[in-house]
Amino acid sequence: VEGGLSLLLGIAQGVLLFVLALFIAFFFYRNGEPIAERVRLLLHRIAGEQADRLIMITGATVRGVVYGILGTALVQGILTAFGLWIAGVPRPVLLGAVAGFLAVLPIGAPVVGIPAAIWLMSSGHLGHGIFLAVYGVVAVSGADQVIRPWFIARGAQLPFLLTVLGVLGGALAFGLLGIFLGPVLLAIGYTLVNEWSRAEATLPGPIED
Repeated sequence: VEGGLSLLLGIAQGVLLFVLALFIAFFFYRNGEPIAERVRLLLHRIAGEQADRLIMITGATVRGVVYGILGTALVQGILTAFGLWIAGVPRPVLLGAVAGFLAVLPIGAPVVGIPAAIWLMSSGHLGHGIFLAVYGVVAVSGADQVIRPWFIARGAQLPFLLTVLGVLGGALAFGLLGIFLGPVLLAIGYTLVNEWSRAEATLPGPIED
């Protein structure tokens, strides 16, 4: 009973965060241009000539995060449907579609895979249940740790390892919001360090007599 309540609370929290994100996104979409202009002016005051480059990197990183979330949800839905089909669970395509939708939320696709594995074990199909549980951890959940950083790395031109650290560190520090904040802050910091090191390399050396 306690496990079921925890699962329901996790689902409710995920849905609430998703609805809140949509609510905030609506106002950003409606007032996006004036907000973007104010942010651009503020960055120009802080960063000077680097402002436009930082804005470009931030936009590319945010787009990469969005593509990563949607791409990961699609792949996890397909992988879940494939695993359910192999394990002999009824209606694998429908359950895979549900898992793909839930993959957008923090609770993720395991909401479908875990009950299916428990159902298989309790109905006498122990081998299939164990297979589905291991498959869900390795293939379905593992896809989230590979596909999402890959999309972000392509969008922000960051090394793959740094992108993985940004996603994981941001999620651990800030939760759902950290999935966006971690890579964006890391991309800006990485670019500033690169620009600073290039500027240092081009400075003239001391004049020798």
